Amino acid sequence: MAKQFTVDEIAEHLGGEVEGDGSQVLTGVRGLEEAGPEHLSFLANPRYVAKLADSDAGAVLIAPGVDAAGHLAIRVDHPYAGFARALGLFHPVDWPEPGIDPQARVAPDAVVEGATVEAGAWVGPGATVGPGSWVEAGAYVGRGVVVGRDCRLMPHCILYQSSVLGDRVWVGPGSVVGGEGFGFAQTPEGHLKVPQVGRAVIGDDVEIGANSCVDRGAVRDTVVGRGTKIDNLVQVGHGVQLGEHCLLVSYTGLAGSSTIGKGVVFAGRSGAVGHIEIGDGAVIGTDSIAMADLAPGAQVAGVPAMDRGNWLRSVTAYARLPEMMKQIRRLEKRVAELEGDGD
Repeated sequence: MAKQFTVDEIAEHLGGEVEGDGSQVLTGVRGLEEAGPEHLSFLANPRYVAKLADSDAGAVLIAPGVDAAGHLAIRVDHPYAGFARALGLFHPVDWPEPGIDPQARVAPDAVVEGATVEAGAWVGPGATVGPGSWVEAGAYVGRGVVVGRDCRLMPHCILYQSSVLGDRVWVGPGSVVGGEGFGFAQTPEGHLKVPQVGRAVIGDDVEIGANSCVDRGAVRDTVVGRGTKIDNLVQVGHGVQLGEHCLLVSYTGLAGSSTIGKGVVFAGRSGAVGHIEIGDGAVIGTDSIAMADLAPGAQVAGVPAMDRGNWLRSVTAYARLPEMMKQIRRLEKRVAELEGDGD
């Protein structure tokens, strides 16, 4: 049966204030264009004010002081965050009851306390899975791995030996935490493998998308800070120190031993070379590679990455190069003619 809530109940859940009839019942959340009278919608971007006026939404999440265009409103400071919480209210995760499926493989000395382990999952010797955690079908928890409370390990993800996960960590399907770092010493005889003896340590409230990799360190641990969110198809190299609350969008690649501050954003297909430091709050643009240290708050783009404003001006100039070359040739010709006249 579909869930339904009154506007007052939703506002209480979100910590918002109601303007209008709080007894109205809503059955779901939709965008402004798709919403009907039974739906809650939201306005987070001022560009969509015109769509709000035309929307049939039964109620709208909206910031204080913004015109609700005649709609029943729930005033919240951050409408998009309110939208996320409202979706969770109407569509809660169907977390299973604790228990170990008979077709799961749990080592005799592994500790599984109040967790769920589905069929086909493997929990290795000396591993610990904390209360409320959910090990889905086909997931692999290696020797000596520590999984905190209320984690979710999705199908066919792999936690290699000695990896450590904090609480409320989600690891997406097919992702690998604690795999071999890419380390080789070049010799005349070929590439000599450097043993990777560090760990991968994942902080609380981290999410790792599908088919991403966080390698264990060669010597020092690879660390992913609390609250960091990693998209699908991301590579975090060995020994990387990744700060709290960072965002790594799809196809990001961080080379080994780079140190990333708090709140850093890597846009799609961006990255950093190894052994550099990137300050808190820096933003690395799409298709950009940080190849040297970046100061806190830096906003960069391009390859190699440069100040975003300079990069935009460079791109603009680049598009004009053919015409500029023609102008230069005309000027060179004119200068030569003037010099000839002077003779």
